Amino acid sequence: MIHGLVAVDKERGISSHDAVARVRCLLGVRKAGHFGTLDPNATGLLLIALGQATRFFDFFVKQDKLYSGLIRFGTATSTYDSEGEALGPPQPVDLAAIDLEALLAGFRGRQLQVPPAFSAKKFKGKPLYTYARRRQPVALEPVEVFIHELSARAVAADTLAFRALTSSGTYIRSLAHDLGQKLGCGAYLLELKRERIGRFALAGAVTLEQLAALAEAGRELEAVTPIERLLEEYPKMIVNQAGRRCISNGMALKASDVLKIFPAASTDFFRIFDDEGKLLAIAEKEPHNMSFKPYLVIPSEQETLDVRR
Repeated sequence: MIHGLVAVDKERGISSHDAVARVRCLLGVRKAGHFGTLDPNATGLLLIALGQATRFFDFFVKQDKLYSGLIRFGTATSTYDSEGEALGPPQPVDLAAIDLEALLAGFRGRQLQVPPAFSAKKFKGKPLYTYARRRQPVALEPVEVFIHELSARAVAADTLAFRALTSSGTYIRSLAHDLGQKLGCGAYLLELKRERIGRFALAGAVTLEQLAALAEAGRELEAVTPIERLLEEYPKMIVNQAGRRCISNGMALKASDVLKIFPAASTDFFRIFDDEGKLLAIAEKEPHNMSFKPYLVIPSEQETLDVRR
């Protein structure tokens, strides 16, 4: 069994779902899932969790993401990207005549953003694209997002090359569309690449072709970050045998069960290890006392096998 994470450099034309299926097949794992979808025509970093690491979704989905790409001005589309239908005749635009810094400044910081009608965001239990394909209007509520950094330069009279560091839940297609609406000429996302999620960067990712070559050579684990090395932004807590028993039974840890915490830090979550280096759980500090409540428990391999039997 493999428990960890593979950073994949997704190519254009393949869905995130298909990329996960390919990794599952190459590594021979039953359980796999991605931490944040990429549209089929987008490229770049796709984090695929394996085994027990799939349970870390809540942590990874909240991490900031860095994107780069191209935005084409002069036309808005139904999908906010190049795949959609044009929503009107093209309009002339000259980005050289526009104060780009003033335009971009209005989109930095806290924003209320409406997701694209053609997206996987759920409405009444169904993805929005199911309603959009049926041309069923949906009253979409704006969502609060945060754009930490946004820079761009004109590479053609109607095209911007951009970089954006955003909070979780930000749609770059919506950002492109909203920039076009602000200028009154329409715009859509032409190209998109995801370069970073949290501490994971595209430079450390493998393509599916490279992963296949590693698997063929029996070296596939070289592409896997073990579960023990995930969420390293949270302090590492080592517990004694009594603490291990408490964690395994879903009980709160006492301060006397803790052998060591490093680095010493004030935080809500801790990675709990036994003295042999095995990850036991992610625990949350109780706000009113010195105990630690398991947020999620990682079962041992033997416990997993017993459940399957």
